[in-house]
Amino acid sequence: MTTDPTTAADLEALRRAELARREERRRARQTGLIPSLRARGRAASAEPVISAIEAVVEDPIPGPAEVPAPLRLSDRAMAVLERVAAEAGAPGFVGEALLRAGREIDPESALAYGVCDLLAGLPPLSAIRHLVDLAAAGLPVLHEDQRVRAEMICSGRAPAPDVAPATIDAWQLHLEAVEAEGHGTLPTVAWQRLVEQLPQPIVDDLIDRGVLRRQTRVHTWPRESERVRYATARLSPQALTDEEVAGLEWRDEACRRTLWSGGTVDVVDGRHDQWSLRSALLVGETAALDDVEPQTDSHLPEDLAELVAELKEVKRGGPVGWRSGQDPSLFGLLEDCLPSGRLISGRTSFHYWAGTRRLYRLLDDVHWAMACDPDDVADARAATVRQAAALRNGDTRSWAASADREARAVQAYLQFLGARRNDRERFDRGVGLLEEVLKRGGARRGGVGGKERHRMTGLSELLQTLRLNGRPNDVLNPYLALCVEHGSNEWRQGWRDLRTQVPAEQLEYINGAKDRIKRMETAQRLGERPETVYALPLNEKFLWVPGIRNEVLLPAPRPMARRTAASTQEEQLWTATGAAREIIGRNAERLRNNC
Repeated sequence: MTTDPTTAADLEALRRAELARREERRRARQTGLIPSLRARGRAASAEPVISAIEAVVEDPIPGPAEVPAPLRLSDRAMAVLERVAAEAGAPGFVGEALLRAGREIDPESALAYGVCDLLAGLPPLSAIRHLVDLAAAGLPVLHEDQRVRAEMICSGRAPAPDVAPATIDAWQLHLEAVEAEGHGTLPTVAWQRLVEQLPQPIVDDLIDRGVLRRQTRVHTWPRESERVRYATARLSPQALTDEEVAGLEWRDEACRRTLWSGGTVDVVDGRHDQWSLRSALLVGETAALDDVEPQTDSHLPEDLAELVAELKEVKRGGPVGWRSGQDPSLFGLLEDCLPSGRLISGRTSFHYWAGTRRLYRLLDDVHWAMACDPDDVADARAATVRQAAALRNGDTRSWAASADREARAVQAYLQFLGARRNDRERFDRGVGLLEEVLKRGGARRGGVGGKERHRMTGLSELLQTLRLNGRPNDVLNPYLALCVEHGSNEWRQGWRDLRTQVPAEQLEYINGAKDRIKRMETAQRLGERPETVYALPLNEKFLWVPGIRNEVLLPAPRPMARRTAASTQEEQLWTATGAAREIIGRNAERLRNNC
């Protein structure tokens, strides 16, 4: 007999109820409501005669041994049941369940069904742990295959998922999620299921950890759902259409595409954001720098904030940093930020490039002064000489070497330009500036090669011819004299513009330049060799603004930033919870059918 106080109380209640029923039947016989035992015996003559002893004890009062005994379990199973009842908030469940099970043909199955019914009210993962413990204690609460799955959920282990499952259930999804977490290999259809069904923060976790990578080729999936479009934006944003970008309300990518297409991004609420600032800087609107403070404007990305800070410093007259000075994609913008009229001197590629461009602008000033204001020629020539001297260097490679050659060519030009008759010392210096480079040989030997060498050789020969004549021409290059680029078709417009500005005594100067160009064009039409002029610059392409994209101002597609919060523990256990719920449901159905 059990010593459980709950069980003893139940037995006593059953005994009392049975005694009360017997007493009611006795009183009914005394009052005649039912026949006495003897009368019933005479009326039923066909029935066998029972003994007097049997008649007296027709309904004996049962003793404790005759009440259905409750189901007896091992101490281990009882401990688990008590723990389940306590967690479910049902303290009297164990005794009642054991009594009910004791009346059934299959007591253990009946108890198992009752326990599963109680566990249905607990969280699935907690319930599945209890089922595993009860199964280990000997209760038939789990079918063997379900027991194996339940134990895997509790242990955190899982086999590799079927690559071609017949059905897709919660267990298959859980196996695929576990495989993905372990950087396993999954077919495309499995990845599609995970992206579509897992909680969005978990999908973002897989992307952030590099589990769901670009190699998964999400951009090739049908983008019919918002989830797939979002995953594509995070992995392969360049694959999205403009309409899909707009549907995701992804302003950063929409603005980036606008800049790439040559469009502009307007200021928002009267204040520059990162995209309107990029748009302004790309077209040289350096005034936009005055509207932002990279130290306080936290909306600017770190790389853009660093660039803005440096540009503002250059605009105030500060130096150009070495890294920016070696980046051709920034040359045009840095040049726009330089204070006007300042000598450009430095040892970066930018300084050589920008200094050479300033050198030719100063040379244009010299020609304008010679035509319109001879009194300013000396100052203009002096500024040009200073800039040329700043560009001179001994480097024989790349930007520095190109700047040195251009500076030499301009210095030689200025030596002859307006020189006095028979000033042989000056003529010799001019020729020597060019010959020093030509004597080095080709580019591999520190000299110059290709078309640039051919042009430099022609200039040297021209100057030597002028030196032998004892005096240079007043106009070494008629195009430059009319303040247009060498060989430009705009020379007539240049002549017209100057004619309205030059004094009468200078008309002969610009008319002579015009006439020389006409003679050269006539000779060219007739197939004759045209007159040789001092053609500058040596390499016009060196002066072009580099057409290189700057990654900061015109960035490549960048993955969308995560839009979800950090995943919770509940979301991390989502597939395990679903698999556990599925096991509990299937197991309850099986037990219900068996009872």
